[in-house]
Amino acid sequence: MEKKKNERMLWLAVLFVCFQLTASFQNQLKASFRYQSSIISKTRTSVIHRYETYRDITLIHLYIPQHTLFASFKFTGDETRMSIFACKPRDVSLYMKYGAPPVINPDDSTFPKDFKNITRSKLHHIEFMTDNKDQYINLTSPYPGWYYVAVFLSYVNPKFSAITQQGLGPSCYANVEALLYVEKISNPLIVSENHLMEVISISNTSRYFKTYITDDYDHALIQVETIDLAPNVESMKIRIDVGKPSSQNTFIAAKSFYSNSNDTSITFWTVPGSWHYIEIVFESEKELSSISSKATFRLKRFSNLIENLDEYQFLSNKAYFNNSITKIYRNRSLSTLIPYKQYALVRDGLSDTFTFSFVLESEMQHNTIIPVNMTNDHFSAFKFSIRDGTEIGGTLQFIMAFKPRLRRIDKAVSFESEPKSNVIVACLSRYVMELPVWPNKCVTRNSERTSELILNSTVENSTILVPYPELGTWYATFKLFCHNCSSCNCPENCQDSFNACVDACELDCDISCQDCITNCSRALIETEECKGCDCDGPCLRKGAPSCNSSIVYDISSRQCISGQCSPNGLCRFMVSDGVVFSTCNCINKYRGWDCSDGSFATPYYMLVIELLLLVLSNLAFLPAVYVAFKRKYYVESLAYFSICFFSTFYHSCDAGENIISFCLTKSNALQFGDFFCALLAIWVTLIAMADLAPMWTSISQMAGAVTLAFCTSIDKMALWVFMVPVASGIFIIIGSWFLKYKKVKQPFINRRYIRIELPLGTTVVVVGLIMFAFLQTKDNYKYLHSLWHVLMACAIILLLPKTNTFMPEALV
Repeated sequence: MEKKKNERMLWLAVLFVCFQLTASFQNQLKASFRYQSSIISKTRTSVIHRYETYRDITLIHLYIPQHTLFASFKFTGDETRMSIFACKPRDVSLYMKYGAPPVINPDDSTFPKDFKNITRSKLHHIEFMTDNKDQYINLTSPYPGWYYVAVFLSYVNPKFSAITQQGLGPSCYANVEALLYVEKISNPLIVSENHLMEVISISNTSRYFKTYITDDYDHALIQVETIDLAPNVESMKIRIDVGKPSSQNTFIAAKSFYSNSNDTSITFWTVPGSWHYIEIVFESEKELSSISSKATFRLKRFSNLIENLDEYQFLSNKAYFNNSITKIYRNRSLSTLIPYKQYALVRDGLSDTFTFSFVLESEMQHNTIIPVNMTNDHFSAFKFSIRDGTEIGGTLQFIMAFKPRLRRIDKAVSFESEPKSNVIVACLSRYVMELPVWPNKCVTRNSERTSELILNSTVENSTILVPYPELGTWYATFKLFCHNCSSCNCPENCQDSFNACVDACELDCDISCQDCITNCSRALIETEECKGCDCDGPCLRKGAPSCNSSIVYDISSRQCISGQCSPNGLCRFMVSDGVVFSTCNCINKYRGWDCSDGSFATPYYMLVIELLLLVLSNLAFLPAVYVAFKRKYYVESLAYFSICFFSTFYHSCDAGENIISFCLTKSNALQFGDFFCALLAIWVTLIAMADLAPMWTSISQMAGAVTLAFCTSIDKMALWVFMVPVASGIFIIIGSWFLKYKKVKQPFINRRYIRIELPLGTTVVVVGLIMFAFLQTKDNYKYLHSLWHVLMACAIILLLPKTNTFMPEALV
């Protein structure tokens, strides 16, 4: 009995240990599936400005690391008060995109006609206010790399923007803070070709793998060897994505597998030179279960290199295809099987920023332009890469033209025109190569768009401009067509037979797997039923005439637009958050990416009116000069003449928008003279109104001139520079008049001056100040500022005392 009891206790102990080990294993298994969450970046902008041109944006960039399943960008706008007035929240516009600065036109200005939105990443846009409320942009399965954010105070039509005087309203600095939060998967296991992989997982929990696809492969296959589903688990789901972990709604291929199904494989088309993520999840309607499911699978990759050129004799001509790789473009369509030549372009750069070209290796070796020869039996592809940061701030241009045809007759050489039937369809794309298709399409395996670049005998050259090209691998593909298109008619049952043939071949093959699609296609096309499937895109290939041509090309990057802007703009480099980009700085109220949009530009006759109003209105000060001289205010007369002189020449330089302007000297010097003489005129007028003794008048005038010159040089726009002489002058007037009245005990000022001239002059000044400070906009500036000149001149005549305004000094 004792022995059996001990055995029973031993078995209980073993079972307990096994249970603990199982629980520990399940906990570790669950832990391995947990996502890693963290805040990885926080950036605060400098002061953001109101958008008028692209140079007004503030650009920041944030980095999303590899293996990120979810990313959340949080943006918060706030105001920093720099004056006694409270700040009001202002509207902020924010644009974000992957790979390069966003190309935007918030002012609805026009883009150049050759600008193309080529495979641009999604542009995210939000509007919010500087009220300290959080705004979010959430991305599921984002591409890893740099995300560029352009932020600015929302665009307002500048014609109606008020011209605010510094110090008369709140002075606030707007800023935006950006915080990046990411959720990453644990390091996924790397899958090698034909290596048996095992996955063990609890239900509804994703397990990730990844595999690298080199440039020689165009598709791959996952073959499920075994599958053992736990109770209550319905199926095993496989999702695949390129460059980033897949999720429930983002993938390039997905398929469910069941225990009793004969369908045990999933095929997916690959992107060369990229990591491909494989997500495996055992799906169940119930919550997480402690019982694991497991499966095993293998990965096969299939090359699209053409190793036996005997099958494609025209591709073996070295005179046509030098330094290139021969491949075949294919998908699961029986009618799409087209050979092509791929050329790897080499970067040929200059030390100038954003100035470089992509050329053939032979062009660099021989330092000469080498045309690309082509036939209508294939298409050609250029492959090149835009590097991170240093190459995204310019404009990428792709220019293509026919090479002139030369004809020799004896010793004479003549030019021949390109045959009218020759047409080249070209495509430019990032990340995925597009197939040029007749008559004007660019096709991928799951999308189609209209080509932006068509070359024929009536077009000398065709151009595509891509502003701020995104980093990564780019493809320029082009194909020659020279015949009428006979419609391709491929029966549906031929396509079904083709799919079955390829599936069986790729599952069973061991060595020549890359020939499955080619062999199946050739075998079916040779049959009578499927002979209509021998196609070149939508056109029947059989019986089509052959032709050839040669092209010259330019794939290069330049600052702004071909290194320059329109005559109404200057190309400038901007730096924000360490990112350098080129942009056009427009003048004369022109807008647009290259400053060619003149919809807001001032007509020439209005420029003449503006110049005449702002310049000739200063002549209103000449009567004030005469009146002051006649009343024996000689210093004041000189001050009024100075303001007339400097204001006239300052506005002749500032008005006219650099089209009909005239600058006597530097604009800054003229502006200083204008502001200083205006303040000096105010000061000497107030001193004259105070009726001081001659000694104190001279001292006050000289001290004021020195002080005003000093203050104006510090900040001529500041409100305090204006208030100091005005407040001091009024204080001196009140003090002087009070002392005189106390001394004589009777009115000592002329009644007409007190009752008419002083109130009327003060009213004119107040009206002028209200108009100057609160009513001016950029649109009405020429009218109100000219009226301001006239009102101030009238106010001087009214306020400047006459010789009989005050009681004689002897009587006082």
